This record gives sequence, structure tokens and C-alpha cells, in this order.
Amino acid sequence: MISAISMSEVHSFSRWRQSDPSTRHIDQDLVHICSQTDFTYYCDVIRAQRKTRPLPKSLAAVVEELELRQPTVVTRSLLGEIAASSDLRLTEDTMAERLVRYGWLLPLRQRDAWEFAPAARAGRYPAGDPWIELRALLEHKPDAPVAVAFESAVWELGHATHQPTQPVLAHRRGWRPPQSLGVRTATFDWYLPTRLLKGLPVWGEATIVTAAAERPGVQGNWANADDWLPETFRVLTPNDVLTETANRNVSTLARLGYLAEWSGRDDVADEIEVLLPSRLPVTFLGPRDRRDRWSRRWRVYDSILPTR
Repeated sequence: MISAISMSEVHSFSRWRQSDPSTRHIDQDLVHICSQTDFTYYCDVIRAQRKTRPLPKSLAAVVEELELRQPTVVTRSLLGEIAASSDLRLTEDTMAERLVRYGWLLPLRQRDAWEFAPAARAGRYPAGDPWIELRALLEHKPDAPVAVAFESAVWELGHATHQPTQPVLAHRRGWRPPQSLGVRTATFDWYLPTRLLKGLPVWGEATIVTAAAERPGVQGNWANADDWLPETFRVLTPNDVLTETANRNVSTLARLGYLAEWSGRDDVADEIEVLLPSRLPVTFLGPRDRRDRWSRRWRVYDSILPTR
């Protein structure tokens, strides 16, 4: 057994010294795994690492390839690809079982998928990625009709200063999200294409504000709307809004027009007003039993936006 020691792991130890050819006999395999690092460590350091994440020689090539690729999620097909390129005779199941046992792969709820724990993580610790199960799902089903949505999309796009307490995922009507995702889900049919950010499909700004207007009960962080809503409106284009609002009902359009006006995008509000009938029904932004603010232009009762 040998240990793969990364530079970050090494810094957790206080004793190290410059490489000396006379010490190379300590562990030739260690030198190989560390890609001939410029440091050689005392034997007690090596022993300490062996107690945490040992690595049999039969898996050294696999871990070395994973360290080069740095995948967030490892699948059976990826293990098979690495085994074939490295002329290994181990099956995918055997490799996965051993890598999990030694702490290089961490189990996920998604079948045939694991989180990779690289040497830089200094142990068998998860990265804490709230979307790790979604990443695993997309590895198996890249065309799944899902997207990071609502306040989570606002956060991922950099328009909010408060990270959501629970990730929010939207899916199209008729698709049932697996419980393994471990996130809050909501149904919404969007028209604009999503953006690929950090390997995940994420709603754009026009989709976010339209969805917030259509399903305000799903959208979170209304108490801090003055933080994220004007910034989200600031970067979107009227054409994108018109595309996303096609075939939406009157209440959605009225709420969206009101939100645009509140956020200082009068040009967007004017474009939406053209789509509305001359006689508007009363619409609520928030609970119907609360009527804090009244907008005559949009005939909207607002009880969720912060008071300015």
C-alpha cells in the first residue's frame, strides 16, 4: 500500500525537508504517484497518510488519471474508459468498490455514480457541493429537462448577496424529478435556452423574473428583493422578456410589469403593458388576504416586496 500525498496535505505537517537522492529509497511508488515532487517526507508522514487513504498499486493508474482529469462525478463508464486505456483487468464494479473502500470515491444517491475526492482534499471528505446529485443525474441523463432556477439561479448568476438556504431546481411539466436530488423542485415551462454555468444548466435573467411573476409563491428571498430584483432586471433585454412571456396569462404579465416598474426598468414595463387588455382583473402579489400596496396601473395588490 502507498499513499498519494498532495501539496495541501503536506502543508498540514510541520516536518519536511528538501529532496535528497539518498532518501529516494523510502518509497519509489510514492515518488511515482506524486509525479516526482520536489520534496521527500519523513517516514512518519508517510505512515500517517497510509492510515488515512491507502492506495494499492493495482489502482494507482486509475487514481493518477482521475487526478489529471479532476472529474466532480465519476461514473461506471468513466472507470471503464480509464481501465481500457490503462490495460487494467479490473471490472468497473471492482474498481468502484475498492476506490470507495479506500476513500477516493464517495457514494452518492444516484446509482453508478460517485463523487471523486482528490488528494488535495486531504481525506475522504465531500466537497459540500449542493448540486452534486444533479451533476450525477446529468452524467447519466444529459437531456433531463431541468435547470437551476428561481433564487438559486439568481445566486449562480451573481445577482444576490445571500446564498439560498435550499437549492431550487425547476423541471418541465410531465417530468418527475427523483427524490435523490435532495433539492426543492418546482414545475415551470421556460422558452429561452438555459446557460451552462459550472457544468449546470441555469436560467437566464428573463426566465427568472417571468417565473417569479408566474409563481411568486415558489420564488424565495422576497424580503431581500431590493438586493437582487433590480440587478436581475438591469441585465436582461426587452426582447428576451417578450420571448419568455409568450402565451403567459394576464395575471403573470400584470405582476411582471409591476416588478419591472418597481425595479426601474420602465422600458420593459411599457413593452409588457402593450400585451395587456384594456380592462385588467385584480391581481395579487402575495397572499390574497393582505393588501399592503395597490398599483392602479397594473391593478396589483403587493404584499411581499420590501417597503422603500
